[in-house]
Amino acid sequence: MARDSDSSTYPPSIGLIYVFNLIVGTGALTLPAAFANAGWIISLCVILALSAISYMTLTFVVESMAAANAIVRNKRAKLLSKKESMERLNSGQDDSDSSASSSPTKSLLERVKVRKKRSSHRNPSIYTAIMQSEDDDHLQSSAINGTSDMVLLSPQNYLEECDIQETIEMGKLASMFFNSAGSVLFFVCITIYLYGDLAIYGAAVGKSLRDTACTYFPIDVPCNETLNGTVACWEGYDLSRDNAYRLFLSIFVTVIGAFGFFNVQKTLFLQILTGIVRWTAFIAMIVLACIRLLSSPKEDQGHPSVANVNGLPNLFGACVYSFMCHHSLPSLLTPISPKRGLYKLLALDYILIAGFYLLLGLTGIFAFPHLEDLYTLNFVPNRCPHGPSGNLTATVLAVVVPEEAVSMAQQIMFYFLTLFPVFTLSTSFPIITITLRNNLKQLFLRKDEADHCFFVRRLLFPLLALIPPTVLAIVTSDISFLVGITGSYAGAGVQYVIPALLAFYARRELKKEFPQDQVRNVFASPFKHVCFILFVLLWAGASIGFVTYNHVMADK
Repeated sequence: MARDSDSSTYPPSIGLIYVFNLIVGTGALTLPAAFANAGWIISLCVILALSAISYMTLTFVVESMAAANAIVRNKRAKLLSKKESMERLNSGQDDSDSSASSSPTKSLLERVKVRKKRSSHRNPSIYTAIMQSEDDDHLQSSAINGTSDMVLLSPQNYLEECDIQETIEMGKLASMFFNSAGSVLFFVCITIYLYGDLAIYGAAVGKSLRDTACTYFPIDVPCNETLNGTVACWEGYDLSRDNAYRLFLSIFVTVIGAFGFFNVQKTLFLQILTGIVRWTAFIAMIVLACIRLLSSPKEDQGHPSVANVNGLPNLFGACVYSFMCHHSLPSLLTPISPKRGLYKLLALDYILIAGFYLLLGLTGIFAFPHLEDLYTLNFVPNRCPHGPSGNLTATVLAVVVPEEAVSMAQQIMFYFLTLFPVFTLSTSFPIITITLRNNLKQLFLRKDEADHCFFVRRLLFPLLALIPPTVLAIVTSDISFLVGITGSYAGAGVQYVIPALLAFYARRELKKEFPQDQVRNVFASPFKHVCFILFVLLWAGASIGFVTYNHVMADK
């Protein structure tokens, strides 16, 4: 759960890219349809407001990480010093012996020297003050009594206490700052969110593969309508589009989900590769939508409403889901070195992402008269081969590609954009499955894992992680619905409620651990007042209540 950050570090610019790639994912592909349903002015206001609140709760998580690091290091130093004191007493050495009395001090100073070498980017005056105090009586008594491994000689040293040096994941943070009931609720919330995540991934891949493979489009169906699931996948065959979707989904889960039974991780090469594919696809969609706006007739373009309150629930869920990164922040931010100006970099990330989402969504809703729940499906060239609106990608490509090359470019773009979710989600699906599997073990296994039989250790929990979301994706392929529900409920808990409560209890625990204000959290959130925590909790409650009310009224 904890890892030395020096084992693998990267500069802030790389960390900014990693956070950007983590946030901008499948959720972004659902935004154009959510924008169209809610209206462009409401969408503009909501996404700006939710990006600001998401950034606020992100700073709560970072503050909690820093506080946890300080508490863990302080407790570890106390235990180490106490152990050394006990060893001296058991050895029968006299306390007046100079070599014995100095041994804990030397051990302490050795740890400080190591930290000095590892932390050359930090304020050197801190270490200078410590090293100059080697013979100081206060330093020796602090080491012997086990008060701390951080000798508080000056206010400058406060900055070191809350430095983020070890990766303490969200589950560990919850167990540190919440009681047993709160910790269980955390794991339940994150588990439900991951279940929704896997269901969305499965549905996105299944629909992408289906729309790539199914070529039949009835001549009596308007071009700007989504095909019914009962329509044949291929002309002259009995296989329906719904059954083709379930078939492709089952194959995907069987092949890719099998990696959930093992331990795999996303390597740097895979990060770079998926990042290149993702950005190529997103830029291509924005460019093609802009060209279509400039080249196609007005009647073939989109005419979205200004505001539609009925579209707010799905828009809220899609926006929350699209800004989700909080559950993975410890593993992404801890290796960043140095961390000076971390909040400014993260704020820049959020500004760029919000602008990117607006560009993607607004160009989409004004370029296309009808939007699929997965935006990439609007670029399928054979979705409507007849009529003036058919072959949308070919129409756009004809503007920028010579006529003789249109056919080849059309096919390349068709396969690339439509299969884009398959490429990217195939690398993420096993990682999320393993994360969910480990959370389920944490939630249900009370004994050591080695004490259980092979079926429980290696088969049961991967199956529990795979089967429920697969069944959910088979029951419904409505990605907008899945994203709306996942983001509005579990997503709101992970992004709003948990970070706010973590910050509140982390501040309280930090005061208990350092009762005389011996520590200052340099990574304290800019939103320090307790009113901000209260605001986030009230916002989460009001938003969940509003979404629930709209869903209930819609069913009547």
